[in-house]
Amino acid sequence: MSSPTTKVEQVVQDVLARIRSGELRPGQKLRSLNEEAVANGVAKNTVVEAYLRLVAQGVLHARQGSGYYVAGAIERPRPHAIAPFSGITDGEALLTEQLERRLPVRPGDGRLPPDWLEESKLKHQLSSIRLLAADAYNYNSAWGYLPLRERLCSVLAERGILASPDRLLMTQGANHAMDLVIRGYVQPGDAVLVDDPGYYPLLSKLNVGRARIVDVKRNQDGPCLEDLQEKARSSGARIFFTQSLAHNPTGGSITLGNAYGVLRIAEANNLMLVEDDPFADILPPSLPRLAALDQLERVIYIGSFSKTLAGSFRVGYVAAAKSVASELCRLLVATTVSTSSYNERLIFSLIDQGHYLRHLRSLQSRVADATQKTVQALKSVGLEACSPFGGGFYLWINTPPHMVDPKAVAHAASNGMLIAPSMAFSTDASCAPAMRINVAHGYHPQFIAWLRNALQGQNAN
Repeated sequence: MSSPTTKVEQVVQDVLARIRSGELRPGQKLRSLNEEAVANGVAKNTVVEAYLRLVAQGVLHARQGSGYYVAGAIERPRPHAIAPFSGITDGEALLTEQLERRLPVRPGDGRLPPDWLEESKLKHQLSSIRLLAADAYNYNSAWGYLPLRERLCSVLAERGILASPDRLLMTQGANHAMDLVIRGYVQPGDAVLVDDPGYYPLLSKLNVGRARIVDVKRNQDGPCLEDLQEKARSSGARIFFTQSLAHNPTGGSITLGNAYGVLRIAEANNLMLVEDDPFADILPPSLPRLAALDQLERVIYIGSFSKTLAGSFRVGYVAAAKSVASELCRLLVATTVSTSSYNERLIFSLIDQGHYLRHLRSLQSRVADATQKTVQALKSVGLEACSPFGGGFYLWINTPPHMVDPKAVAHAASNGMLIAPSMAFSTDASCAPAMRINVAHGYHPQFIAWLRNALQGQNAN
């Protein structure tokens, strides 16, 4: 016996076939509901549903009191053509390619392969969670879903960061948190200190805000203290954006001594510090964090679920002093009204039911295994990743200049490969030649073969 849905589709396809054959022409009236029902051997309500569906698709239009008519010929828009990709030249190009995903081999990607989530048990858990509360589909609180904020305060306490829910604001990911900070504390023309190399979406945001970007050299153990001291003194900057742990792009993590040095310089120069910590959930909670040493006095701490779950969730948070958190909340309401109650409840359910912790343990193991495979693959062609490794997704390798010049990167793209050269992570056109490698993609045979050929000078030809 045919289902009602199948019968509706039967009528839809019958009408479409008559239009394609020319039996029904633009402007011509269709049979009445009763006539169509008899012709197809279905109920009148089935025809109503089919006609309404065709109206919604723009195939028919209804005239009140008259009936349904074939719409005029509609030229449907062609799919948007994505411009051919010729390789990474800056951070915006890198970010765009990560969204469009035109290249199949992706050692320069910032994210994990989609199949890592597909293959994890978390996918099943996500599909099984039911959010039954009526207000799950309403606007969120201005500050975000309170049970999740309370749970995150407990998580931060494990990292040595004491925060209360009135100091923790949910955001639509870490980038949204950065955008709020820039809106609130950076004016056009202001000097802003950033890691160099550093987080390329941040550089784009600061450029949009017409800030004056001042690069601070980044070493494997954290910001270069001598450079930070000099730039803070000479630039007049009042804010420094940095990623202490599992740094993007170098992969290094700050040491305790370096962290204390950063805080001393910040205090001496009245700097606000913005600490991004996207990999915190797969890193030991005891690692040194500026926010833990400072207790959110001058540090704004940003966290996110985008790296450890999926970017499409767009759930992050920012913890700060009460006055700062309140100002950021005001800006959030003024610009985006609220965050997603649905997504925040979903993530809270994953945490509360223990699914997220099990996922993190599996992810930690998989990242560690991929890191070792990538390190060994690099060694096989004579390349050493900068160490120590911070436990995130990235390794940083210094390269000969010809391996990361625009011609070589374009050559890689023409062969279906995404390369992330150092120029994408710096505002300095003369930055040292290097490359960020995502450990989940870094041991791909095609990439390793490309590296081997590049070291022999073949890829630039």
